[in-house]
Amino acid sequence: MISKEKIDQISKDILEKSSVTFENGSTVFGLLAYKILSDRQKAIKPVDENESKDKIGYYIEPNYLFEKVAQRARTNSEKWYEAFQKFAVTNPLLSDMFTSEYTRLGEIKDKSLEDYLTTCDFTRFSVTESSLLIDELLENCFSDHKMMYLWDAPKQMRELIADILNSEVKTGKVSIFDPVAMSGSLLLTMKEKFQSIVELYGEEFSPDIFRLSKMNMLIHGMDTRTIHSNFVEGDFLTNKHFEGNSKFDIIPMTPPFSRYWDANPELLNDPCFSEVGVLPPKSKADYAYVLRGLQHLSEDGTMAVMLPTGALFRSAAEGEIRKYLLEKQKIHAVIALPQGARNFTGIYTVLLVFKQKKSDKVLFIDASRDGVKNATRLKQNFLTEAGFNKILHTYRNREEVDRYSRLVSLDEIRENDYNLNIPRYIDTFSEKKIDVEATMSSLSAKQKVIETSKKEMIEFLRNLDTPEARQAIKAVSISE
Repeated sequence: MISKEKIDQISKDILEKSSVTFENGSTVFGLLAYKILSDRQKAIKPVDENESKDKIGYYIEPNYLFEKVAQRARTNSEKWYEAFQKFAVTNPLLSDMFTSEYTRLGEIKDKSLEDYLTTCDFTRFSVTESSLLIDELLENCFSDHKMMYLWDAPKQMRELIADILNSEVKTGKVSIFDPVAMSGSLLLTMKEKFQSIVELYGEEFSPDIFRLSKMNMLIHGMDTRTIHSNFVEGDFLTNKHFEGNSKFDIIPMTPPFSRYWDANPELLNDPCFSEVGVLPPKSKADYAYVLRGLQHLSEDGTMAVMLPTGALFRSAAEGEIRKYLLEKQKIHAVIALPQGARNFTGIYTVLLVFKQKKSDKVLFIDASRDGVKNATRLKQNFLTEAGFNKILHTYRNREEVDRYSRLVSLDEIRENDYNLNIPRYIDTFSEKKIDVEATMSSLSAKQKVIETSKKEMIEFLRNLDTPEARQAIKAVSISE
């Protein structure tokens, strides 16, 4: 068994060697994935292509295994392009996983990452251990290469969303759809947490990150046919790939905060928006994701969406949408998270939980004060372990806890003009107790210091014996 320390060290080494390749999109993950897949195939020693595809879902011709390509690419980087094209032909269900984007490897003069990966032996890595390596690399690259995966939720937030949604699941098969799948890590966390048989679906609009998600799924041992049929590249807000009648039991979502979107008035004819009567503003697609998500939620389904706190109280069209959602009793819970719970932002975030079945009261939880600073990512806060568990316990039991959580009726929310800002419903103010005796003692000590300083200053001025000094002495004496 490969130790966690060994996996951590490999992840750090890869980041050290990959500073140049990160400039070329997801190249580092492409190279690492190709190396892991090559070694996984070598480990099973298939007799032919059919056996390899039966056992691990893909096949790499022996002449195109990682070390062979790296050796030829020392003198001609186009050999990587050739290898990836060969992979596409041999594995048609994964034909878009490695693409011509990697011709840019020819621009990279530093071959340190290729050299390092050549020295690695992943043949002894199990699927779980390879998965841990990818997970660790994704998590670590947030801090060093934030421009790539800014909106992928950190591990703790993925686990919180998974645990909250897992508490809603009954036995049997469960369909889970992430409309903003990114690296696929949230879906894979859901799969790990759920005891039920799960069917995963996802959509991602960035071509680079979509390819990364497919690599991630394959390395985690997901069936090739499932990856091909259940995951699509596209913009969820346009609704081109999943029809409106496609329904899912669970929808976890961490969309980009306040993304700009088209907001074409013709969308008011779309059933997703027609009943609401307004569109979210062009500059903030937050509620477009919410409304589109509800369109795909099954009759007994639950959806959790991480949004900026501003979504709780912004007015105009967003205020109308909140009113609609509340009057339809779709909002089940509002959970305030610590500042910076999402990577690389100092923004306060909130987790909104929606249900198709009506919720007579909305559960408000204020966990915004239960964070602790991340020592390496200064803008990010973690939930403390106690804070994490308190959210789950309070949510699952729908408990009211003084200055922490409340069940609020729709009538009260109406009185607040459908504003969901948590301080309107949970009193977090605590009177600061003053120790009168200690305060008086402190003031007395400070007064003595002042008196001593005055005496020293007057003595100093007398020694000067100038007109200005004598004037200053009079001023000090008057102030007494």
